[in-house]
Amino acid sequence: MRNDMNRRIIAAVCAVVMTGATLTSCAKETGESSKAESSPAESQTVTTMTEPVVTLPATTKQVINSEPATYESLSADKAEKESFKKKIRSESKIPVISVTTAPDDMIASREKYTSCVVDVFNCDEKLEINEASAGIKVRGNSSAYYGDVSQILANKVPYRIKFDKKTNMLGLNNGAECKSWVLLKSDWDLIRNDIAFRFGRTIMGDSNFCSDGQLVHLYVNEEFQGVYELCEQCQINPNRVDISEPAEGYTDTDIGYYLELDNYATRDEDNHYISMDYENATVTDINGETRQFVPAEYSIKNDLYSQNQIDFIDKYLNNLFKIVYEACENGKYYKFDENYDLVDSDVTTAEEAVSNVMDIDSVRDMYILYEIVHDYDCGEGSFYMCVDLSKDSKCPKLKFTSPWDFNWAYNDSTEKYYAGAFTDKNFVAKNGDRSNPWFIILCKQD
Repeated sequence: MRNDMNRRIIAAVCAVVMTGATLTSCAKETGESSKAESSPAESQTVTTMTEPVVTLPATTKQVINSEPATYESLSADKAEKESFKKKIRSESKIPVISVTTAPDDMIASREKYTSCVVDVFNCDEKLEINEASAGIKVRGNSSAYYGDVSQILANKVPYRIKFDKKTNMLGLNNGAECKSWVLLKSDWDLIRNDIAFRFGRTIMGDSNFCSDGQLVHLYVNEEFQGVYELCEQCQINPNRVDISEPAEGYTDTDIGYYLELDNYATRDEDNHYISMDYENATVTDINGETRQFVPAEYSIKNDLYSQNQIDFIDKYLNNLFKIVYEACENGKYYKFDENYDLVDSDVTTAEEAVSNVMDIDSVRDMYILYEIVHDYDCGEGSFYMCVDLSKDSKCPKLKFTSPWDFNWAYNDSTEKYYAGAFTDKNFVAKNGDRSNPWFIILCKQD
């Protein structure tokens, strides 16, 4: 897997250096997305279940705006808003996002959207957004103080915007139109996530999804909130993670699955997740450190409608890890049968065994990215993967995707491996073991 890394690393570094001078420039012009629309519901084949199907409780999705939000409906004066825009244009050097809510509404919930109007200006005129109806809510875990309202109201927090209609923001992702967008709060350095996204997009190219991004000034009800990174929601979408979603009520298992290695998976009682024990394996990493893997939970990020879908992806992922572990560590080769149980394989190398079930290019690219940015968090949270088992799947093998959350990146050492090795013991003593078992096993392979 280490072959071809130097070329990709050099390309990534060059791209970031070349674009660094444009961080404060206006966003890219709108273009058409090159990704094709998919129709997953049409491609699914319903099979007869031999056991009763246990359906999952229906989830109620919030209707944000029964009627489009406007300045008038939110008791905002349009003339005053135009005067505000004129003033800010004279002061700001980067694009501006302005969010307007009703006078008594607070943006303090991680669960419920607050009705709002969104304006985007101080950019190319054709990228401006005027009085767009949307909703906004707080997003994140530790960055959002775990939902503590008093802390949220007193501090800078990240947000998720959801428009009533599919909308592009600042030309991101070649002009792709989506309802959901994210505003990440910037740390003191301002560009931590922005640089990581630039690396990711350069390394992965068009073969995988990595959020586009743009630094912006954010105002809420004309109060300056600071510099934020406007970026994309990690979600199943033809323009983002392009796998199939089950039609509402569809209970069989031949669907797309979008998973997040998630240390917060058990905190929400309504969250669907699976557990991984990583074979309770003890292995030696690329630095010579020997340690046992720590069990982890993976949240299922897409809608599911039956317990057998949860049970299936649990079995699938645990069995797939066993294929990887046994092939790379013990020279034993397995494959899936038609029921995704493990049977002996006639392959003779670990590369063949793993390549049969994993998108190796995605593993390589994600590993290079996380190694470059020295992210301590890649084995504990916000580490995404997907697979699509529908009839016309574009992603029939497990694929690492959607690099995200670089708050703990850019540690100050160039003398050892990070993503491909066990987490430093001093760090573990304070923050727990955040090692990534997939990378530890796979990065040792040629």
